[in-house]
Amino acid sequence: MHVYALCSLLLTFLCSLAASLETDRTLDIHAWPLSAPKSTSYAQLTYNSTHANIKTHSNPAIPPNDDIVRLGFHNSAGTWSGIATAALNFRAEKDKKLQLHVNGEGMAYHIGFKVSELGTSSTTSNKKDDLSVEVVRAQPGPIPHLNRPVVVNADGSAAEEEKVEKTFLQKYWWAIAGFVLLQVVLSGGKGE
Repeated sequence: MHVYALCSLLLTFLCSLAASLETDRTLDIHAWPLSAPKSTSYAQLTYNSTHANIKTHSNPAIPPNDDIVRLGFHNSAGTWSGIATAALNFRAEKDKKLQLHVNGEGMAYHIGFKVSELGTSSTTSNKKDDLSVEVVRAQPGPIPHLNRPVVVNADGSAAEEEKVEKTFLQKYWWAIAGFVLLQVVLSGGKGE
């Protein structure tokens, strides 16, 4: 009995030690107005699979004629991964939240961007100025039911399930019970 408790305690300790030793990764987020020839640095993040912090943050210089700004990062393959958002979302009176989407290995594969009015979003510990960041882990999708036979008719259309026929008593029990109750109530007064 004590051996099992000791083994489970040791296993719990080793798992928590492995989780705490997870290395932080660095990610540069870039803002790229449509008319700009290249992107500029928007924020630098350190993250792991559960938590992210903002190291540096600077609001992008957006030309007045630009309505859309691309926001993203260059992944490990060197390709751009990001979103496009309205340039009005970068105004000073807006609370901004970066959502860092990570896969099962803890690598960033996409970002999201949410904006709310200043002071309406919840306060978080990983917030710098008007920008906060959260890590969103990938969730497994629905699992299909495999190896279920598909029943079809001779013409190839899906067969409808047959309705189970009810017996006479199952169908009309309420009418029979009402008739019996009526007979008992009405026949009670003839003995006087």
